[in-house]
Amino acid sequence: MTWVIVAVVAAILVANLLKLLPRGRMLHIQRLREAARKLGYRVERQAESEEGGPLEHCVGYRQSLERCSLQEEFSCQREGQGWRWLSGDAQSQSTATLLDALPAEVRRIDRQSFSVLVFWVEPESIETLGELDKALQPLREGSSA
Repeated sequence: MTWVIVAVVAAILVANLLKLLPRGRMLHIQRLREAARKLGYRVERQAESEEGGPLEHCVGYRQSLERCSLQEEFSCQREGQGWRWLSGDAQSQSTATLLDALPAEVRRIDRQSFSVLVFWVEPESIETLGELDKALQPLREGSSA
């Protein structure tokens, strides 16, 4: 009888511990963010965005870069099938190529003097993070040249 009581108590404790462990989407997000940190990104929680706005459910991934000139700074937001320029040179061919290479989950990109900040809906696949990193490679190369 004592063993039955011990087994029931142990089962209850194990069940409560399993509820605390991350699983499913939470575990995937943890792995994705850890992979991003290894690539040099800082994950930034976004301040509350407007309900139904273009940045709703987005998380910011920031990567430090070498300083760029004011003319090289830009900010773009995805709208439908294209991009809306918020600031910067809309005629820049290198920036247009960069925007075309970004994964579909990216909603906004801001190239600031010492960093690039990408707002995106975190994807289902970690491989998409690799696509993002590859798309941002010209910014790293351009800043080191």
